[in-house]
Amino acid sequence: MKLRNPLLASIALAGAGALAYLARAKRPQLPEPAAEPPRLGYSRNGSAPAPASETGGQ
Repeated sequence: MKLRNPLLASIALAGAGALAYLARAKRPQLPEPAAEPPRLGYSRNGSAPAPASETGGQ
């Protein structure tokens, strides 16, 4: 098979190879860091039991 312009064919082939290399070499994005867990003994939503001094208990 005789190509019309072998220079264009070689440039296209090199471009395809470069794109394949970049796609393979690209590092995956790191996931978002996890939210910090609540500290022990503290509540963010108010569902923790109230201390005995606030409920009137002794």
